[in-house]
Amino acid sequence: MTSFMTLSRRRFAQAALLLVATTALSTPVLAADLKIAMILPGPITDNDWNSVGYNGLEAAGKALGAEVAYVENVTDADAERLLRDFAERGYGLIFAHSFSFGDAALNAAEDFPDTTFMAGTAADLAPNLGTYSNPDYQGAYLAGMLAAGTSKTGSVGWVGGMPAPNMLANLHAYEAGAKEIKPEIKVLHTFIGSWFDPPKAKEAAIAQVEQGADVLSAQGVGVIDAAITKKVFALGAMTDQNHLGPEAVLTSVTWDLGPLVTAVGQAVIDGTWKSENWSYGVAANSVGLADFHGLDKHVDPAVLKAVEDKIAAIKAGTFEVPLDTSEVQ
Repeated sequence: MTSFMTLSRRRFAQAALLLVATTALSTPVLAADLKIAMILPGPITDNDWNSVGYNGLEAAGKALGAEVAYVENVTDADAERLLRDFAERGYGLIFAHSFSFGDAALNAAEDFPDTTFMAGTAADLAPNLGTYSNPDYQGAYLAGMLAAGTSKTGSVGWVGGMPAPNMLANLHAYEAGAKEIKPEIKVLHTFIGSWFDPPKAKEAAIAQVEQGADVLSAQGVGVIDAAITKKVFALGAMTDQNHLGPEAVLTSVTWDLGPLVTAVGQAVIDGTWKSENWSYGVAANSVGLADFHGLDKHVDPAVLKAVEDKIAAIKAGTFEVPLDTSEVQ
C-alpha cells in the first residue's frame, strides 16, 4: 500500500498529486479493471462523515479487487478540478463525498461521459451522474427515542453543521423519536454554519446544556467534547464514537457506506448502473446503533425494548421513519 498525504491545506493547490492517497490492493483485479476514486471535504480521521467515506471506499476496493484513491480536505473551489483530474487518469467511478460537491460533479460529468460519477445528495443528475444519500434520519429517530428515555431534565439537544436536506431530515426525525417517548420533551437545535468547526460545535453544545439539555445528538465534531466537559450524555454519529468519551457517548448512529460503494462499483462493472438516488438504510443494515459499551444501564429498559421493536418494524416494513426536510428557525 502506498499513500501520499497532505501536510497542510495551504499547500493543496501546489501539490495536488501529493494529496492523493492511492491503494493498490493485493486481491486480483477483475476483468473490468475498475478504478474507484473519492474526494472528501474533511480529514479521513474525523471518526465522522469523512471516515465513513474512506472506510466505504476501502471496503469496496477489497470486495471488488479494485484500485482505489482519495483526496481529503477538499474545498468546494477545488472539487471540480480534482474530479476532472481523476477522470483524466482513468478512474471509471468517482465519488464526490459532500453535500456541496454536486455542481462540481455535474460539470465534470458533462465533459467525461464515459466516467461514472456519484455525488452525495446532488440536486441535478446526468446520464453518468448519480447520487447517494445517507438515510441516517432513520437512525436519528432511534437516537431521539433514546435521548428522551435517558433525559432527566426533559430537554435534549442537537447540534449540526449546515441546514442541508439531509441534516434537516436528521433533526426532524430525532425530534419525532424523542416525542414518541416523551411528547412534552424539549428539543434544542443549532446549525453552526460549517461542516467542520469543532470549537464552534463545542460552544453551541455547551450553550444547549446551559439551557437544560442533558443529552446531545453530536452531528459534528466537538459536541462530544462539550458533553465530557459538562458531564452529560451524547449520541455519536457515523461511527462508534464511544472511544471519544467512554463515559459520555451512550451509543452512536452508525453508517456503513461499504455495501453501497461496492454495489455501485459492481453495477458499473456489470453495465447495470443507473443514474438515480442510491440509499441504504436500516433495512439494509447500513444504518444502525453502535454498542452501548455498558451505558445502556442509564436507559429505562422499557425504552430500550421500544427501540429494539422499532428497529424490527423498520426492517419488516411496518414502520417508516418520516422523511421531513422542511426548514426550521
